[in-house]
Amino acid sequence: MPFHDPYSLSQNFIKYPDLVSQLIKASDINKNDTVIEIGPGHGIITQTLLHHSKQVIAIEIDSILANKLIESNKNTANLKIYSQDFLKYTLPSFPYKVFSNIPFSQTSKIIAKFLTAPVTPTSMYLILQEEVAKKFIGHPETESSLHTKPWYEIKILGDIDRTSFTKKPQVRIVFTEFKKRPLAFIKDEHQKEYRRFITYGFHQWQPTFLDAYKKVFTYPQLKTLEKTFKLTGLKPSQVSFDSWLHIFKIYLKIVDSRKSL
Repeated sequence: MPFHDPYSLSQNFIKYPDLVSQLIKASDINKNDTVIEIGPGHGIITQTLLHHSKQVIAIEIDSILANKLIESNKNTANLKIYSQDFLKYTLPSFPYKVFSNIPFSQTSKIIAKFLTAPVTPTSMYLILQEEVAKKFIGHPETESSLHTKPWYEIKILGDIDRTSFTKKPQVRIVFTEFKKRPLAFIKDEHQKEYRRFITYGFHQWQPTFLDAYKKVFTYPQLKTLEKTFKLTGLKPSQVSFDSWLHIFKIYLKIVDSRKSL
C-alpha cells in the first residue's frame, strides 16, 4: 500500500480539542447555524462544531481522510461530508457560516469563492497566516482588503500557538473573523464593476493612483479627484478605503460608458 501523506495538500491540522472549543466560543456560531468546514482532516474541529451548531457541512479533498470521516460518522445525522475539491463545490442557497482551518496555499481562492457566491456567508472564522490576514484587513490597503471590506468587517481575534498544530507552521498563525456588514457599502448590482475598478488600479504598474487611472478619468476629473481626496503622489495602497469608495461612486456617475472598465 503506498504511503499516504495527509500534509501533502499544505494543511496544518490542529491537535487540541480544547483549543477548538475556545475558538468556537469566540465566534458567533450557535445552535441555529449551518456551518461549512473546509479540509476537516481527522475531524477534530468537525466534532466540536457538531456540538455548537445545527448542522456541519464538511468538504475534504483527500479521499482517504474523507472516507474515514464518513465511516466514523455514519450515524451522525447533522453532519454532511463531501469528498471533493472545495473550489468545485456548489455553495448553499440558504444562510450559512464558515469555520475552518483552511489549507494556507489555497487561502485567496477559497475566500474569493465565498465572496463572489450568490449567497455569501453571514460570518467566517478562519485560521490564517498572520501576513495574509493583515492583507485582508488593510493598513495599507491591498487589492484583497478592498475587494472584501465593502461587505465584511475583518479583524484578528487572537494568535494561535504554532505548536498547536500537528505539522508546526513556520509563520505566525491567527484566528480571523469576517463579519458580514448589516448594510453593504456597495450595491449588489455594482459588485462586479467595483472589483474590476479596484483590480484595474492595482495592475497598471503605475507609480501613483492618478497615473493608474489616467485612461479612465479625464484630466480635469483627475485634478478634481486629486484635490478632493488629497491624492498627490499616493500609490493605490496609500489611498484610504473611504476614499476608494467615494471615488468609485464618482466613477459610476461621471465616466462615459464607453470608457468603463
